[in-house]
Amino acid sequence: MVEHPDTRAGRLAAALDEFIHSSPDVEAAAVVSFDGLPMASALPDELEEDRVGAMSAALLSLGEQAAIGLGRGQLNQIFVEGDDGFVFLMSARDEAVLTAIARRTAKIGFMLFEMRRAADRIGRALQAPITAYVDDTASPPPPVTHVEEPPRSPRPHGDEPTYPPRHVDEPAGPPSPTDEPGHDHGTSPDAPSLDLVREDEQRAWPD
Repeated sequence: MVEHPDTRAGRLAAALDEFIHSSPDVEAAAVVSFDGLPMASALPDELEEDRVGAMSAALLSLGEQAAIGLGRGQLNQIFVEGDDGFVFLMSARDEAVLTAIARRTAKIGFMLFEMRRAADRIGRALQAPITAYVDDTASPPPPVTHVEEPPRSPRPHGDEPTYPPRHVDEPAGPPSPTDEPGHDHGTSPDAPSLDLVREDEQRAWPD
């Protein structure tokens, strides 16, 4: 199973894989908890994951007791040298322990340098918040381009609904002077009479 790089397990596996490929002298590596439980590993077939975790927890416990009991402070790393190679244990930001098994030909200084880098990256991967993983490999649903409406049945001719005419009562305004009783709608009160107009015309145009 391939871990997604955006998850915590994916970042942890990527950091361990980078450390394994950093030196050809690294034969095996594992990230274990302080209780000796394996979290990630890259081991050959002859090494069991549970055994490496148990051995790492035992070495870590003994090393902490020795460092504190002898007044050396907190334990940072453990280095074991054997006839056929080396075993390194290093804390990953107090989140886990990085264990590495190297050949006899490995350069100790280079191994410690690469282990510090890998332990720091592993610790940051374990301290990072959990990121929700969304599988974007699934095919998205096809987009909706057109939605057909169901056909409407035609209305039979002559069945159109009829509505009665609406009547709106307009508000009554003030009465007009022409609506007063006794008012003559044909002439104005200030207009001259018709007889006076005719007399004026005869005076202006004598025969």
